[in-house]
Formats: sequence, structure tokens, C-alpha cells
Amino acid sequence: MKISIQNLQLKYGDFVAIENLNLDIGDGEALVLLGQSGCGKTSTMRCLAGLEEPSAGRIIIDDVVVFDSERGINLPPNKRNVGMVFQSYAVWPHMTVFQNVAYSLNLQKLSKNEVKERVTEVLTMVGLEKFADRGASLLSGGQMQRVALARSLVMRPSVLMLDEPLSNLDARLRDRLRVELREIQLRLGLTCVYVTHDQHEAFALADRIALLQGGKIVQIGGPREMYETPASASIAHFLGVSNVMDCEAVAGGDGSSSATVAGHDFTVHSSQRIPSGTRQMKVCMRAEDLQISAQPKTAANAWKGKVMVAGFQGNDVRYAVELDSGLELDALGTIKRGEQHDVGDSVWVTIEPGQVQILPAEVLA
Repeated sequence: MKISIQNLQLKYGDFVAIENLNLDIGDGEALVLLGQSGCGKTSTMRCLAGLEEPSAGRIIIDDVVVFDSERGINLPPNKRNVGMVFQSYAVWPHMTVFQNVAYSLNLQKLSKNEVKERVTEVLTMVGLEKFADRGASLLSGGQMQRVALARSLVMRPSVLMLDEPLSNLDARLRDRLRVELREIQLRLGLTCVYVTHDQHEAFALADRIALLQGGKIVQIGGPREMYETPASASIAHFLGVSNVMDCEAVAGGDGSSSATVAGHDFTVHSSQRIPSGTRQMKVCMRAEDLQISAQPKTAANAWKGKVMVAGFQGNDVRYAVELDSGLELDALGTIKRGEQHDVGDSVWVTIEPGQVQILPAEVLA
């Protein structure tokens, strides 16, 4: 089902939580609303679900106007055919798994056969068919989250909305459920709106990502596009770029550029063109793009330094390298490539010019 959000605004007194937000979500698309706490992503979802009344704007779900401030339309949540999965499981502990999932169907006065058929179908889908008769209080966190998902799916919603449903789970379970959620969404062809502050979760689940800052969408695109071409240094930093530094940028005649980091005798060269306009610029380098070697290097971007920290992370080692200029860089070495160095080692750090980005500090309004 398609969703169209037009000029959406939400205010709490003088505070603007959402400011003139426009967004179209395609049929069967998984869109992730990504951003820091307080950026407006959950407020946007609550407006879609009918749990929050916007101050202005228009919302259309499957060609049905569910909210229009000018025409005075505001359909209640039960008339919007959307399923919600919250961060808190909200599972009734005194009921069995089957009873939890069947509850809303029983309220609709469906026949016992239809209830049993639909509940069994979704429990199988989420891998809980063997736990139907188990008391909900005896479930693990991951199982409770599956019950919450099944309770939404059993209603056969047009749109499934998920508000940081995996944030209470441990890392390994979270990784596994991400894959399962994506499989279910693709198998059912569900239009899905997912709220998270975790960029890895967004990359794993999204067809498109809408990144919000201050109640506005500052960039929207596919996961790979967002990862490779962030629109600003603040977006790059939020998406995991650890080396973000103030700089003075100079454009070259061939479309390349260079940047001198503020307060340091350190210049880095980039093969990317500097965005037009006079703005505060920052140079951005991903830790995984920096190469560390014990052997001297001669390249456009090659600097000598010393390993200050070496944090073992399994196949990877996270390094803090202090360069001779006094600047400290965060780098990620892969043990399988022989990139293993000890604290105190003298090393050379290099990066290809094509992997250096010189970006405006913020997206212009």
C-alpha cells in the first residue's frame, strides 16, 4: 500500500517536532526513518498510525485520506489498517502465546476456526508454532518480540510500522531478527515503516532510508547511496565515519580537492569535487578505508605515526594512531590481511584520494 505524507507539521506549543515533512512511500517498500533521539522519527510514525494528531498537513494511505488538517479529517487508528510493533513488547503475561496473538481477532468476533487458522499461520511465520500454549511470562525477550510482531501481522495490515522493536535485545539476537524481519517483509510484500537510531539496522532493513535532523528530512536514498555519498559531515559522522575534522578546503583545477586540517600541519588530498558555495567544510575518512603498514609509503596521502591504542575485535583491530603532526586518526585493520600492530609501533597510514570526502558541516536548509 502506498503512503503519501504532505507538508506534515507537528508542534507542541512553541516546539516544532516535525516541520513541513513531505514523503512518498511505495507499495511494498521498506522505508526506515533514521536519526538521533528527538529528531522527529517516532513522532512521524505516530502521526501515520493515528496516535498523534498533526498540527497541519495531509496523510494518504492506499488512496484514502486518513488525515487532512484543512478538511478536518482525522481517522482513528482502528480505521487506518496499520499494524504497530513497539519497543516495549506489551505482551500480556497472564495469557499464552496463542491467546496474546488471537486477542484482537476475538474482539472482531471472528469464528474459532478462522482465529485458529490465522494465528497458527503467523506463529509459523515468526517461528513460534511450537510455543503456542506456553505462558507469555516464560518467554525470552526475543520470543516476546516475535509475539508482538505476530500480533500485528495477524490483523493483516496494509502497512506495518515498527518503532525500534529490537533495541532491548542482545547484539547476536538483534542481528538474527533483522534478517528474519526483512525476510517476512519481502515474503508478504508489506509496506513497512521502521524507526531506528541504529545505522546498521537501517542498512540491513531498508529499501530507502530517510534521515531526519531537527524534524526535517535532510537526506533520503538507498542504503548504499547513503553510505557512500552522505550529504554533510554531520550525516557522515552519524552513519559511522569516525574521522571528521574541521578543515580549510581548496578546489583543484581537475575536479580534485585538498584540505588542511585546522590546527595541524596535515593536508589530505581528495579526488572528489568540493560542493559549491562558501560553507564550513569538514574532511571525512572512514576508519576501514585507512591502511596501516610498518613499511614506509609514498603516496598522495601517506603519514607517519605511532600506534597509541590497539583494540582487538575478533577479525578486526581498532587502532588509534597519533601522526607526527599531532593529529590522531581512528583506523580499522583486518588481521587476515596481516594488519596487526602493537601499541608503540611506528606505522604509516595511507588512504586513497577517492575515499576522502570533503563535505559541508551541515545540509543547508
